[in-house]
Amino acid sequence: GAVLSFSCHDSCQAWCQIINVSESRSPLLTSMEGTGNETNWSISMPSGSKYHLYIGLALAIGSSIFIGSSFILKKKGLLKLADRGVTRAGQGGYSYLKEWLWWAGLLS
Repeated sequence: GAVLSFSCHDSCQAWCQIINVSESRSPLLTSMEGTGNETNWSISMPSGSKYHLYIGLALAIGSSIFIGSSFILKKKGLLKLADRGVTRAGQGGYSYLKEWLWWAGLLS
């Protein structure tokens, strides 16, 4: 295989070793221009990739919201119990299992 050298914008250099070469060209790689120490690659994105990007972004934001709200609900349930003065879970108490707000946080 061949070894290619790439120059980065911050004067770093990267090496790429090509191991398996076939006759067909990748549909993502459309052109390569090499001059001296710089090699520029043009990459075309498949048409559905923006759709997948937005789905991934929505899933990431949605999961962050659900995880955050779950934590907040469980914490509010534990604080509600602390205001009542019941034994805390760290001290051997289990009254948090009777608190509906804690269960709502756990199940959300």
